[in-house]
Amino acid sequence: MVMGSFCVSQRYQLKDQLWRICRDLGKGALIVEELGTGRMQEVKLADLLMAWKSGHLTLGGKLVDAATSQLTGAIQMARADAFRQSYSKEAQLVAKVKLTYVQALKQLPRTERLMVPAIEEVWKRNKKSGITLQKRPPHFTTVAQWIRVYQDAGDDIRALVDREQEKGNRDNRVRPAVEEMVDDLIQTRYLTPERPPVQEIRKELKGLIATANAGFIHSELLTVPSIGYIKRKISGLSAYDVCRARYGKRVADLKFRTSGRGVVTLRPLERAAMDHTRMDVFVIDERTCLPLGRPWLTLILDEHTRYVLGFYLSFEEPSSVSMARALRHALAPKDGIVDVKASWDAWGVMETLVVDNGMEFHSHALENGAGRFGITVQFCPRRKPWYKGKIERFFGTLNTSLLIDMKGKTFSSLVLKGDYDPAKHAVMTLETLKRVINIWIVDIYHQTPHSVLKMTPQQAWDEGIERVDRYLPPSSIATEAAFSVSHTRRLTHKGIEFDTLLYNSPELGALRAEHGDGMTVEVRTSDDDLGSIVVIGPDGKTLIHVPALDVEYAKGLTRWQHSVCKRYKNRLQDDQAAEISLLDAKLRIRALIQQDMGGKRKSTRNAQQRFMQSEPAAMPPTVEPAASNPPPAPKVLPAPKPSRSTTAAPVMPELEDADEIPVLESRKRSAGAAS
Repeated sequence: MVMGSFCVSQRYQLKDQLWRICRDLGKGALIVEELGTGRMQEVKLADLLMAWKSGHLTLGGKLVDAATSQLTGAIQMARADAFRQSYSKEAQLVAKVKLTYVQALKQLPRTERLMVPAIEEVWKRNKKSGITLQKRPPHFTTVAQWIRVYQDAGDDIRALVDREQEKGNRDNRVRPAVEEMVDDLIQTRYLTPERPPVQEIRKELKGLIATANAGFIHSELLTVPSIGYIKRKISGLSAYDVCRARYGKRVADLKFRTSGRGVVTLRPLERAAMDHTRMDVFVIDERTCLPLGRPWLTLILDEHTRYVLGFYLSFEEPSSVSMARALRHALAPKDGIVDVKASWDAWGVMETLVVDNGMEFHSHALENGAGRFGITVQFCPRRKPWYKGKIERFFGTLNTSLLIDMKGKTFSSLVLKGDYDPAKHAVMTLETLKRVINIWIVDIYHQTPHSVLKMTPQQAWDEGIERVDRYLPPSSIATEAAFSVSHTRRLTHKGIEFDTLLYNSPELGALRAEHGDGMTVEVRTSDDDLGSIVVIGPDGKTLIHVPALDVEYAKGLTRWQHSVCKRYKNRLQDDQAAEISLLDAKLRIRALIQQDMGGKRKSTRNAQQRFMQSEPAAMPPTVEPAASNPPPAPKVLPAPKPSRSTTAAPVMPELEDADEIPVLESRKRSAGAAS
């Protein structure tokens, strides 16, 4: 993708007018020229960033999308390289054998009658070639599962790698309370110019543990770890960071001028790390004040300055949805944040993004979007969390600094927890927690001196970003299209149909009028918001933002929520023999969940809240649908009358799994009669 930067000679289009940046006056002021008339004027960089974020400004003068065909080859090469580097030869061989079955059968219908003969033929062919690892052909359901995970990963062979080696217990045997003490002593005592030896650190640790054990019974006593454990914790840190903290920046630069430079950064946005963590705090429902559970935080950190680039907080478990929203937040300018006093000057495309080796990070959308922006994705080697230790340490600071005395906080061990029940003491809603995290990041963490940097992250960012040219995608619509999945659809008078939803706009009507009815177009969709799609024009460059016709239903709806609504709608229709809209099904599910949220266990409430949370992505303003008449108002069933019992409210059947949906009373009766 053609990237742009707000620097001298950059052209941009603003409300159908072409402009060029002529001079940078400093302090966020620019001199620009309108190319049509030659008129010069002074503008603020902040105003241009706001126009870019709202979708009114396009860098480069037109909406551009990269040559996808050129990028596809580069992405495939990067995947093959990551496959060779991340896995052993044995694991690669197993994946390649699976791939022979996938490629031979992926076009066949998933039926036993058709798949079994084809599987036997592939097995015989592999056996003749000497690469058969199984004594007998695999079961057709197993091959169907291989095909599904391969296609879900965007035809990535890494999805076929066996993960048997990741099973088993790899947890630390040291108690969490002791581990926190060791981490704190390393940061506050070992990483200092006084340079105490490891033996001294262990002596201080003995004293802390002896004090803590004074109030414990014999079975709960904490034990002192060996000196080797402390040395292993230190060796897990960046050698450059340890040397810089103990001996100073000049000595560290001289020592590591030829070795270790692979993880040493020289400027902001050179290397960023993204990871997930589950917050150690319970949040409550805004309406019922009932505890919902612990939300997930997906965060991106600049490794050179320790500056937070962006985050996403929700009940959405780690997935491509949470990654896409966190990346969009990191790339876009930050504005309109309530309650914060300092500025949050984090925006622009990073050069390298370091991620975990989890399956969600191997998604097609992440690598495709990163490739379009020129971002190199590096996967952390298995069982080596120190490869991205800076963000791991940030999460530790978050828990010990922000959540240390927060009501609803959870504890890492039963010894520390005592009789405290975090669910009963929870007082904060999810929205309030987002505001608290914003304040803590911008006004506290960014302004607190860092033990390694010897300055605050804000000072390190301000000092380094002055020497860096920051780049943005051509437009915010291009950002939306980048972190999406490509599909091919036919354009008709109804518009474009995707997953039973219709999308249409006047721009699509003009496209049909020019190129004829029934043309095939490329469509980009995002699993995190079905409220709109992006259609690629016939020239391969023009991006058309198209809203859903039923925008009231689809706006902010994730694909997972949509699948639940479709299944529930089908069950309602089977039960009532009547036509029911998806919006009606969505509202009924919400009503049932609201009624039911009081009496369920925490895991069930987490799944229910995942459905209730419907948050539109921070992208261009939604265009009103091109529909002649608005959709009819849904008929919502009346809520059940409250029970006279004071102990419990009427509840629906317990949702044991996140994908489970309510069972209707009539189905219960028919099932009982059948038994």
